[in-house]
Amino acid sequence: MTGDNNGRVQWWSAVADWRNWRLPVKLAAVLAVPVLVAVGAGVVQIRGYVKSADNYASMQRLVTLRAGLDPLIASVQAERAKAAQRPEGAGLPPAEFQNLVRGTDTAAAGVRNLMERTTTLGEVANARFRDVIVQLDGLPQLRERVLSGSVDLEGGIGGYTVVLRALMDFDLAMVGDFGDPALSGTATALHNLAMAGEQVSWQHATVLAGISRGRLLESEDTALEQSYTRQQDKLADFSAVATPQQQADYRSTVAGQEVDLRNSLFQQIRTNAGAVRSLVQADAWNSGSEATSKQIGVVLRSLENQLSASAARLQDTTSDRAGAAAVILLASLFAAAAVGYVVGSYLLRSLRALRTAALDVAEHRLPTLVAQLRENAAHDVTVEPVPVHTKEELGQVARAFDAVHRQAVSSAAEQADLRTGMRNAFINLSRRSQGLVERQLKLMEELERQEENPEQLANLFKLDNLATRMRRNNENLMVLSGSDVARRFTRPVPLGDVLRAAASEIEQYQRVVVQTTPAVEVVGYAAGDLVRLVAELLDNATTFSPPRTQVVVGGRPRPGGGVLIDVVDLGVGMSEEDLAQANRRITLAASEDSGELPVSRQLGLYVVGRLAGRHGIDVSLREQGDGLRAVVGLPAELVRAVGPLSA
Repeated sequence: MTGDNNGRVQWWSAVADWRNWRLPVKLAAVLAVPVLVAVGAGVVQIRGYVKSADNYASMQRLVTLRAGLDPLIASVQAERAKAAQRPEGAGLPPAEFQNLVRGTDTAAAGVRNLMERTTTLGEVANARFRDVIVQLDGLPQLRERVLSGSVDLEGGIGGYTVVLRALMDFDLAMVGDFGDPALSGTATALHNLAMAGEQVSWQHATVLAGISRGRLLESEDTALEQSYTRQQDKLADFSAVATPQQQADYRSTVAGQEVDLRNSLFQQIRTNAGAVRSLVQADAWNSGSEATSKQIGVVLRSLENQLSASAARLQDTTSDRAGAAAVILLASLFAAAAVGYVVGSYLLRSLRALRTAALDVAEHRLPTLVAQLRENAAHDVTVEPVPVHTKEELGQVARAFDAVHRQAVSSAAEQADLRTGMRNAFINLSRRSQGLVERQLKLMEELERQEENPEQLANLFKLDNLATRMRRNNENLMVLSGSDVARRFTRPVPLGDVLRAAASEIEQYQRVVVQTTPAVEVVGYAAGDLVRLVAELLDNATTFSPPRTQVVVGGRPRPGGGVLIDVVDLGVGMSEEDLAQANRRITLAASEDSGELPVSRQLGLYVVGRLAGRHGIDVSLREQGDGLRAVVGLPAELVRAVGPLSA
């Protein structure tokens, strides 16, 4: 027993005294963490490839489901065309309708079956499919009304169009589930072309109704024009996302004598809808429309085949990558073990000291020194050398690292000096330019008072506006440089005057509509900055909105005290990601004291954030219909209530 205890003590002592471990063991211990990380990263990457392959397989099922929609859409369109080929107020012989009904029901059953096997649809697509089921369940009632003649031609076409609209909405929702850029373009082109084909089918049925009736109704004539516009829009959308080869396939397929005849007849109908029966023969119109729809269907099937082939190719590629990553990971493990064994004899005791010192410099000492230099630009900083004093390779590496450390500190000091110098240069240039602009404004005011020629006076007003904008740009430069702006108000200013002053400092001030504001005044020390803040928001709103639209600015009471200022435009808007990033940028600028400036495209929002941060003003950007709403929240200490403002 005593011998066993002595053996265990010796083994534990050997394990604890790691300085006497063999170098291969040391290397194995050093490499354990990176090897485990590499294995973990490799496994995550392989799982990612496998997941991507599964996603592409799911997209193939989506393509199959989309292909199953084609017969159903075509059958419903055929029923709609047949319903339009009957006298007004009369029904259809059941025998002529049964084959179409059976085809539609069979296609609907096929779509339901495919849907049951497709479990990867998104929430929106599932909701649209439920709408499709509701419309398909209502088809028998619509057919009875068509067969009995209890619904007029226009109503019958409208009933079938509602069903087809639900199918198209479901198709559009499925396009959103093709998240991969390599597939989404073809999926979008497929949907746009299907929508254009639906317009051709609707025009087919509507003109047939006009032929049966002897004339087109005024509402049908208008609807045909709208349908033609939608058709052209969808074809333009198709061309925008389709590849050149797909566009060429469409042009070569949807062509020919019957297509040209159909287009010619449709143009005649558009110009003389009242004489549709005398202009168009039902057989010719049927033949041309059916041929056009059939050729569009050929292109649709070709796009579906391309989509399926792309999904299969991507699935194979990701599967191959998963296999290659597994092989590379295994080979890397063997290589790491071999390299560790080969170089283990070369490691020296001072390696740990060098590694520890290097990490300490990189993670602690160097960041601390850089932060100190940014704050006070101190240059008398001593670089403590790495405690490895040998003259062999590791000692040379230590001295090289010391040189890098000194150079990094020197570079940080130079950057601090450069940053301070640039800030001072910006301030000096801004102040010089500010003085010149102020003199220019005073001179133009004198010229405006003396000028009597309306045209010259208008030109002077334009120059005055340009100079005002130059003054605002100079003030923005001082704001970005961290300096205070000399132009301030000494007395409280009515909120309406603040908003009008802000509008006058932008180029497109004519488009700004200042609405009625609450009867409050803005304290003088904040009024000037508020003018510049609102001017930046108005400038942004007028720049990114159509030139014929108006930008509305107004104020309203703020819950809990203060005032809210709204700047509303009808521009291009922003995506959710860009909107969140813009709001983060404003918040960062409001709380940032480092003096770091963003890139030029961000300067406007950066100025807004800086000005807002000075006075505790809240600024946020929100979606507003087709445009954007900027909300400026003034705290209660910046405003005070007064009597009603005069008009």
